[in-house]
Amino acid sequence: MGAASVAPTFSSGLGRFFYGRAMGKKLLSSDPLMRKKTWMTDDADGLGIVTEQDATPVLDAAKAEEAEWRPGQMIGNTQKHQQKVAEIPTALYFDLLAKYGDPKHNKKKWMRWLQDPDNKHFRTTGGRLV
Repeated sequence: MGAASVAPTFSSGLGRFFYGRAMGKKLLSSDPLMRKKTWMTDDADGLGIVTEQDATPVLDAAKAEEAEWRPGQMIGNTQKHQQKVAEIPTALYFDLLAKYGDPKHNKKKWMRWLQDPDNKHFRTTGGRLV
């Protein structure tokens, strides 16, 4: 028997409120297109909202875009003034947004996160971000 393949899933806890009656985990919403589910949880920490998203399609798209990237491809192209540098699943993006704030207001922390080798699989380009 081979090892089972597990899809990468990102969870984002969006807050704890108060301790209520024991109910475990209840599905609040499901988005099959984005492969995202939002749950209400009840545990020792109280009630919470957790969003889970299957990141396989996002990571596959980022890997394909990175394979097409070539150093210097923007040189001489006067129409392309911006370049996409990453593909981040929405659940993870909103978790990072809560942690670091808006990317345009906290560019250094976002760049540091993107440059981290642990997060390389989200990058759609090679090289170093400046």
